[in-house]
Amino acid sequence: AEQWRLDSDERHTEVRAARAALPAHGVREELCAMLRAHRAVLVCGETGCGKSTQIPHFLLEEACRAGRGGECSVVVTQPRRIAAISLAE
Repeated sequence: AEQWRLDSDERHTEVRAARAALPAHGVREELCAMLRAHRAVLVCGETGCGKSTQIPHFLLEEACRAGRGGECSVVVTQPRRIAAISLAE
């Protein structure tokens, strides 16, 4: 119920418009379908496409709409950063 309220709140109109302009928005449905079919999905994309910012939002919003927002865990990693930290150690 809360997600529906956020989806329809006019105060979020600008945010929704900005998010819709990102490349990740165009694959939202495909990504959500992939995650319903698989436990994990690897997402690769250009810098600034919304991988680290928008995709976690999509996943949490979908879980909230299904009444499972409290069960949702999203992990976002930055592989180059992990590799650099490992190399430094």
